Amino acid sequence: MSATAFKFSGEGASNYDRYLGPVLFEPYARDLMSRLAEYGPVSNVLEIAYGTGRVTRHLRRYFKPPVKLTASDFSNDMLEVAKSVLSHPSIDFRVEDAQDLSFPDNSFDLVICYFGLMFLTDKPKGIKEALRVLKPGGRFIFSTWDKTENIPVLKLVFNDVIIPCLGGDDPQRLLVPFSLHDPAQLQTWMHEAGFTNVDCNRVVLPSGADSPEQVINGLFVKHSLGQQVLEKDPEKYKEMEEKLVEGISREFGSAALKFDLAAFLTSGLKP
Repeated sequence: MSATAFKFSGEGASNYDRYLGPVLFEPYARDLMSRLAEYGPVSNVLEIAYGTGRVTRHLRRYFKPPVKLTASDFSNDMLEVAKSVLSHPSIDFRVEDAQDLSFPDNSFDLVICYFGLMFLTDKPKGIKEALRVLKPGGRFIFSTWDKTENIPVLKLVFNDVIIPCLGGDDPQRLLVPFSLHDPAQLQTWMHEAGFTNVDCNRVVLPSGADSPEQVINGLFVKHSLGQQVLEKDPEKYKEMEEKLVEGISREFGSAALKFDLAAFLTSGLKP
């Protein structure tokens, strides 16, 4: 399998938002909004690695103009999906490398990275860039998933079906989105970057899906990983899809699925 199993482009970016957005990301977007009041007023917000704009939509509703909102991502394909569902003249959409931001020092009151840090090649550098562009007293907030073993629906999909079926493939390639689950490491990076008042909390939230197919489409069938398996071995693809349908239906039901998700919410202040 390719090391770019989780790269989303073209139709894949749209599928990412359509299938995974409501199931994985919407609960945490709403949870983040419920916490923003405690952080105080801001005038300039930057979102980095915003994906398809799932949080951006909520941020614009929460921080109404004249608060300036800049949404950035490395992928132009993700940017186009976000713009198609949230075309708002008060949002500055930018293609940016979170490890080398183009913004001047001390530009923003709040920087948010929502399930994006794990995709950076140099994660400590990305955290240091967030510190650099923050104003003194500004806050950096980011979220990362717990490991799949601690999230039953993801354990079933990845640990029980996909990884065993792929045999000799390096499982770490498949688990990149769930690779930052050590609170001590996250806090160390924040302190080393120069942040103070660092907090890292595990947040468990309920979620669900309309059917097993919604989960399977999002994490395999309509996912670049599934497309790679299909191109390489159609029989293996069919076997994996059948096992996923059977396993999810058995564990979570065949309609109106309910399950819990777990992630870490980390934040810190620029002195």
